[in-house]
Amino acid sequence: MRLKLLHLLFWGCLSAGVSAASGEGECTLDFRPHTDEVAFAPVGAALKVADRHCINDYLIIPFKQISRAVTLPPGEYKATGGDHKELLFTLDNGAGAQVNSCPWCDPLRALKIDRAEQSTLCVISKLNVESCAAPNRLTYMITKKESQEDGLCTPGLVYSGRQGSILHFAVSDCQSTTGPTLSYDLSLGNVIRFLDEQITILSADNEGISFKRMPPPPRRINEI
Repeated sequence: MRLKLLHLLFWGCLSAGVSAASGEGECTLDFRPHTDEVAFAPVGAALKVADRHCINDYLIIPFKQISRAVTLPPGEYKATGGDHKELLFTLDNGAGAQVNSCPWCDPLRALKIDRAEQSTLCVISKLNVESCAAPNRLTYMITKKESQEDGLCTPGLVYSGRQGSILHFAVSDCQSTTGPTLSYDLSLGNVIRFLDEQITILSADNEGISFKRMPPPPRRINEI
């Protein structure tokens, strides 16, 4: 049986400058349409989407650095997790290249910065073997970057069309969409409710639906 070598990495070269780190990232969701905003959804479209704004930590390596078994391509390495003691970063530099070690070494899992000693960069193997450079031996920095993703799926109603006074909707959980399973009769009123979502229907036809998203309805007595 061939044993895989666990190579302890003694890294070399240059100095480090590090700013404060905050973990995997802080994200906020902004739902559209906003409350009391008039919107239009074509047939087959969801009635609500989300825009996500995140502030993430990135490990910036300005140029290629090689130290014995480890090669660090230049690029931006996004934080992927951590706790109050450490901060973990992906091995991907954001441009398709990855931090790698020798073919016979234990494969790497993540880059790591110790919050108490941020001048030291470490690697963690898939077998949780940790190897660290000497303090101030590598050039890098940690910075925060903002990112925005618009129009993300959020669970809810998908407009499926109208028959007379009846509106048909499917339900999406962002992994799959049901067939038209919910129906609302406009002869009973133009305000419809789905769980905590309340919507005023302004018009609906074979092209789409115009509506206004209302504030969440108050809970009724003994509401389940």
